[in-house]
Amino acid sequence: MTQHATKADIDAILKARREAAIEQATQIAVPALPQKKTPTPETAAVIAQSITQPASLPSVQVAPANPDNDQDITRFLEDHLPMLIKAAQDIATPPFHMGEVVQLATVVSQAVAAGLPQVKGAEARALVVVLVRYLWRKYATPLLPPYAKPFAGMLETLIVTGIEAAYQLYVKRKPQG
Repeated sequence: MTQHATKADIDAILKARREAAIEQATQIAVPALPQKKTPTPETAAVIAQSITQPASLPSVQVAPANPDNDQDITRFLEDHLPMLIKAAQDIATPPFHMGEVVQLATVVSQAVAAGLPQVKGAEARALVVVLVRYLWRKYATPLLPPYAKPFAGMLETLIVTGIEAAYQLYVKRKPQG
């Protein structure tokens, strides 16, 4: 039985997208540590003091998720979510083949690229990952045959890893022009 997209589905996806955006914005690149120098008697006291006292860290400003895009994404979900739910359910129904799982990422990626051309880069990747995870967990996993259900988490990881690999291979290396 095909389930249809609800307002609760859209709200859950928007919330997960905002959380993913915050998570991305809070990741900090840590620079490599400088080479260790042999302490002199003068610097030994400074090193001892810095070990016992916590270092002060600069504050980090976290950019909120772009609220303007929520309206665009809501419209996109209203238009495309029923088709994406059906795709997730079709993949999980018999005859089920493990190789079909990656197709969900492809279907979602194509829908986002066609339906939201203004969403690009890391924001598009985050939206695709959020959508795939939501569709997989809510609509595909319950339909998996009993022999595949123990592997649902591993299959989800496979899908998300495939999305990340495709992003690194095609999107990040694509020359900007």
